[in-house]
Amino acid sequence: MAKKVRVGVIGAGAIGPAHISGFQQAKGAEVAAVCDVDAGRARGAAGKFGIEHVFTDYKKMLAADVVDAVSVCTPNNTHLPLTLAALAAGKHVLCEKPIAMNAREARRMVKAAKRARRLLLTAQSMRYGATSRLLKAMAEGGRFGDIYYAKGMMFRRAGIPRGWFQDKKQSGGGPIVDLGVHMLDLMWWVMGTPRPVSAFGATYDHLGRSGQGLGTWGVGYRPGRFSVEDLGVALVRFADGRTAGIETSWASHTDDLYLMRFLGTQAGAQLFPNLVVYETVEGTQVDVTPRPAGPDGYAGETQHFVSCILGKERPLSPGSQAVVVMDMLDAIYKSAETGRAVAIPKR
Repeated sequence: MAKKVRVGVIGAGAIGPAHISGFQQAKGAEVAAVCDVDAGRARGAAGKFGIEHVFTDYKKMLAADVVDAVSVCTPNNTHLPLTLAALAAGKHVLCEKPIAMNAREARRMVKAAKRARRLLLTAQSMRYGATSRLLKAMAEGGRFGDIYYAKGMMFRRAGIPRGWFQDKKQSGGGPIVDLGVHMLDLMWWVMGTPRPVSAFGATYDHLGRSGQGLGTWGVGYRPGRFSVEDLGVALVRFADGRTAGIETSWASHTDDLYLMRFLGTQAGAQLFPNLVVYETVEGTQVDVTPRPAGPDGYAGETQHFVSCILGKERPLSPGSQAVVVMDMLDAIYKSAETGRAVAIPKR
């Protein structure tokens, strides 16, 4: 391998530039190529970030000897074929969340990575922020005792995203798979990745189907084509009796809200909008507000990906964990369809 990990970013849309910027800040990496089916968008990203190689066909990029690793930043339904092709070409892969359309696809990707002896990480950027890393360290150190319940809320009043996000065949779902995957993954990780055994979920699409809730996000909205939920709620139960709940929307008649709470036997914590630890010291209730310094989630995840490739760190968000998250999401959607709690089998 070259002295630096040569990275190719596939997808120069909304999330692609964040990955490019992250890799350009990462030690031991260089962004050697960018690929997008939209030639103008690919050239624009290359010009803005000073990237040498530009492609509109990912197969040509993979065949060219210009990258050692790729970042997949494309619609959800393309994650499987792009990742399989990259692994088959001997490239390491950082794949945007959700890793796939469902757990079955995710397992194929993990098996392919194992066969190819290449790294597969999911871009669960919330794990990589400085506050999240500190909270995880506190939990592992026993600061909270047993975290028996966690809850995440991410509400937008008018924030339905554009284009393919609204099409279930391309996205796999609405805010549960778009925003809820972040919250569920982060809470599960902080809690120590307990084995999920069941999930109950409910979804609604009242505002999305009627064209409400677009705000400044709804570029390209096509009435009648909205085929995902605009609001979803869920509760996941783990084998040891603990639970985690999510509430998330792209559009709802309430104010914008971003909140995550953890309740433990010795202390509790709020992670968003800022980190607060709630505990009792010498009989007095105390609120501690740590302010850790460090990279944001995108810079953190790209640096970690490179460091893992170079053998300096062990994977923090491996594809194998993404499979379990997809098991939970699959069960949530099945529950929403059937109106009953759905068991998650032990794998």
